[in-house]
Amino acid sequence: MVGEKVQADTSDIESESPPKGGQKVRLKTLADLDRRTTAARVVFELRDSLASDLGGKANLSVMKLELIDNVACLGAMLKDAAANYLEGKPIDINEFMSLTNAQRRLLADLGLERRALKDITPTLRDYAATQYAGAAS
Repeated sequence: MVGEKVQADTSDIESESPPKGGQKVRLKTLADLDRRTTAARVVFELRDSLASDLGGKANLSVMKLELIDNVACLGAMLKDAAANYLEGKPIDINEFMSLTNAQRRLLADLGLERRALKDITPTLRDYAATQYAGAAS
């Protein structure tokens, strides 16, 4: 039994080893995902909601957008594990807690408070000044 487990682990390791003979490694990004899958939809919806809560993508640094992507992926993994647990399927509680902790730390780095978009509405005085600036001359 133990030998079978070791053999299964060994085959997993071999399949995960880097390519040999100069083969190129193709890295995937979230942009490569088919957005029709449930997992992808969960990630993209959470990502967009988080970005919106933080003032919108246009107002966020690349660093914050990277953190948001990671938080969204962790969120999808946590939702999947929670759903499995609620269906009575076994989950690895240590992995679940590790994912929860990682997501919490990233969320704390991003800030837990919702931020309003910057208000660019001109005051009545500023609006009148720009509209009637040519009429005064």
